[in-house]
Amino acid sequence: MRTRFYLDAPSLVYRAFFSWPTTITDPKGHPVNAVRGFMEMVTRIVVDHRPDDIVAVFDAEWRPAFRVEAYAGYKAERAEDPPELPPQFDLLAEVLDAAGICCIEAPELEADDAIATLIEDKEAGEMATVVTGDRDLLPLVRDPDVRLLFPRRGVTDVTVFDEAAVEAKYGVPPRLYADFATLRGDPSDGLPGVPGIGPVRAAKLLSEHGSVAGIIGNLEELPPKLKAAFDEALDYLLAARGVVELVRDAPLTVTEPHPPELDRLEVLAAEHNLGSSAARLAQALAGER
Repeated sequence: MRTRFYLDAPSLVYRAFFSWPTTITDPKGHPVNAVRGFMEMVTRIVVDHRPDDIVAVFDAEWRPAFRVEAYAGYKAERAEDPPELPPQFDLLAEVLDAAGICCIEAPELEADDAIATLIEDKEAGEMATVVTGDRDLLPLVRDPDVRLLFPRRGVTDVTVFDEAAVEAKYGVPPRLYADFATLRGDPSDGLPGVPGIGPVRAAKLLSEHGSVAGIIGNLEELPPKLKAAFDEALDYLLAARGVVELVRDAPLTVTEPHPPELDRLEVLAAEHNLGSSAARLAQALAGER
């Protein structure tokens, strides 16, 4: 099977930013740590896994309007980006274009939605690997042709999720992970969960009722205390449906992949103090590492 890696770029950029010191700057004093760290991550991925193709997928909007309209708390408490981070995305886009890596967005949507759309539309003969530190993409996992690579530290210490690994870790199959997160709660997305429902009980309820909708449709079967918790959380549960589901038919904007432009990468590396990271990335993409 042809192998293609889908990089959840925002997730990996954040990891790079917090793994590399902001004292790494260009000649004007602007931090470039996230760019250098991201390039090193991609180089390691290419060298370790040798995918036939690799694409970087970005947020066009990190907090889409339709999700906020469905549930106002969606990502409402998430901390602002450190001021040194946002300007680095423009430089990263230049570097990836010079490296010839295809970059993809879904207008007004998150990278998660663009990746879900790409997986939905992929060719039957493609083995897809989603590289992300975001568990929201676990619902995309399916045997035998879609897996998720979850970095724990860098991109060398990773967990590989197939269907069995998702169920072993969370007690539910991938198709129920969004419902699982809704019940248990997800602080990073501002989802409070149902009071008193932890991961074990969430998995048990989903096993018994098949989905959040199945639980809501059978509240009278629940013990009184548990029913009261669901009654209290009912508005949240109904609203969360419009938040947790990934868009799988989004329009996409796609840059054209091409061979690395070595001269352009060298210029960018010199102008922005990217060291040898750009050269190593180009070598890896060319199969020279």
